[in-house]
Amino acid sequence: MRKAAVILIILVTGLTKIQGQTLEDMYNWASEIVESMAGESEDQDYSYLIEDLVKIYQNPIDINKASRQDIEPIIFLNGIQIENLLYHRHNNGPFFSILDLQVIEGFNRQILEWLEPLIYFSAPQPRKKSFRPRGDLFVRTRFTVETPAGYTPSGDKPRAFLGDKYLLYSRFETSLAPGLEAGLITEKDQGEDIFNSQVSTMDFISGYISWKPDKFLRQIIIGQYRISGGQGLALQTGMGTMKSSLTTTIRNRTNGFRPSLSANEYSGLSGVLMSFGNHNFSISPFFSSRYRDGHLSTDENGNTFITSLKTDGYHRTASELAARKTTREDVYGVQMKYFFNKLTVEAGHLEYNLEFPLVPSVKPYSQYYFSGNHNRNSWLAVEGGIGNAYLFSEMAFNNSFDPAIWSGVLFSPGGNVAMAMSYRRIPVEYIAPLGVPFSESSSGSGESGFYAGMQIDLPAKLILNAYIDYFKFNWLRYRLDAPSDGYDFLTNLTYKPGRRWENSLRYRHREKMVNVARSGADFPVGVRTQNQVRFQTRFNPDKVWSFTTRIDYHKVTIPGENIPSGFFLGQEIKYSHPGDKWNLITRYGIIDVEDYETRIYVYEPDVLYSFTTPAYYGVGSRWILMGKWTIIKNLDLWARYSWWHYSNREEISSGNTLIDSNEVREVRLQIRKKF
Repeated sequence: MRKAAVILIILVTGLTKIQGQTLEDMYNWASEIVESMAGESEDQDYSYLIEDLVKIYQNPIDINKASRQDIEPIIFLNGIQIENLLYHRHNNGPFFSILDLQVIEGFNRQILEWLEPLIYFSAPQPRKKSFRPRGDLFVRTRFTVETPAGYTPSGDKPRAFLGDKYLLYSRFETSLAPGLEAGLITEKDQGEDIFNSQVSTMDFISGYISWKPDKFLRQIIIGQYRISGGQGLALQTGMGTMKSSLTTTIRNRTNGFRPSLSANEYSGLSGVLMSFGNHNFSISPFFSSRYRDGHLSTDENGNTFITSLKTDGYHRTASELAARKTTREDVYGVQMKYFFNKLTVEAGHLEYNLEFPLVPSVKPYSQYYFSGNHNRNSWLAVEGGIGNAYLFSEMAFNNSFDPAIWSGVLFSPGGNVAMAMSYRRIPVEYIAPLGVPFSESSSGSGESGFYAGMQIDLPAKLILNAYIDYFKFNWLRYRLDAPSDGYDFLTNLTYKPGRRWENSLRYRHREKMVNVARSGADFPVGVRTQNQVRFQTRFNPDKVWSFTTRIDYHKVTIPGENIPSGFFLGQEIKYSHPGDKWNLITRYGIIDVEDYETRIYVYEPDVLYSFTTPAYYGVGSRWILMGKWTIIKNLDLWARYSWWHYSNREEISSGNTLIDSNEVREVRLQIRKKF
């Protein structure tokens, strides 16, 4: 699901200040980059992208010795920028400071600011650091002050939610020895009951052990992990690449694997992954076996089948609990990579199996949905630099012989201009249960399209980003009873006259076909037109204060419907104690969004390793107050209070989550202990 792109948290430090960042500053910095990359999504799991950046921050890369594979995890560097960096280092020798990188083509001030905390410049004879075991423990809770209807009995009926209204979350990571890491995560959502006959522990428990022996056996992961291949056509268990204001970042930058502590209960894999190889090649067999939530039924012969797989992770009511871990999902396969100078060739194959066959409801648009209990995918991907261009492509197959194709190129026609172009063609018969390619729809099935994006460094400290994406569907879709096409256009202008002040203006226009309610129409399909405008300015008068103002306007037009425009105005103020002992953030916003079609998604400041982008829908206001306090060394406390107030309704939400009030208040508390 693609929704309005979340707010940018603009850098509050210049190049001279980044080296002194705390992990809290680093998290905000990583949020900015992820928000720039993120498309329109409320329920995507952005946390693992932030984790990758924070891990690199905690273990910086020696830029004078790093290989292409070492630099690849830095997700905001595109292929051309990496090639230019390696080429410049090869021809001119080592770098000595971040300023040396500014002569590399494609490295503007923003890239240098983002890059500096992730790299270091080795001395001629660097001193080897001794290893020290470490640990990081997070414990979090969340609850609403008001009580939703699901927690209250109705007449002679018991309450619908089986548990209390508190979310309980814990996360622990430790590095036990050089190359040896482990992690554990537990979670209970609000309304879920635990430690009973049906759920004997926390509702969700997962973890991993990872070992990198730095030999022919490069890594082994036991437990939860994420893996991605090529451009995500066949295998992408994390969040896929999406359209964003980083208009030339369209290549899959999460290609590879890593252990995971995501609380997302349906994404990722759980089992064993091993990787063997050297600097010329790698081969990574993997296996996963876990239980999935699914609604089961039986046919007239007593055979069990799945009507739908459940992906929200909630087990609050008797019906939700009945679907908990009802079917086993097994995945096994292998990923192989060969590195030839500037060229990388990847091939892979996977087998996907469900314990019971999936039989979705019979609808015209669902004719080509995955059904049964088995699917297989194979893929071949190639990427590499040729001259001043970087090419990347993937071809993937399932049970049919008509391949899915995704190809792209990055190039720089001039020193201040970067371009990205891609073409995709995914047959309607192509099925990949674990695939998440760069596309307009979530699966891409039956979609073809062409994307062109650019970034131009203009005079007067201006940066212009823009893209246009044309897409076409050759089969019906949900709520669309005809083949269709459309396009998506975005432009973003950034003006940064100094390191303390940054402004951005974004405009997005989209047209796509939808069903329309017109009585007697022979062809009840029309064009949905969407226009979004966003202006944001952030000013940092000194090291402790930060002021951010944001304005959003959203207009949607559908034939036969009168949809009011949506509007949001927000002001954020942040104060950071000069000694880094505590900080405080407050934001107040005015909302005028009468129709859900014009909802506005906004990133909100949240506790460390939590990501919040709620839908701003309704008429009223939103207030957030959050503080972080370092109680003693290595012990931090976060507290967050948020408040919705609506002037156009007396009830909030519906069903079991209904609140009989025009306001709802939420409290989040988190404590962190470092060992």
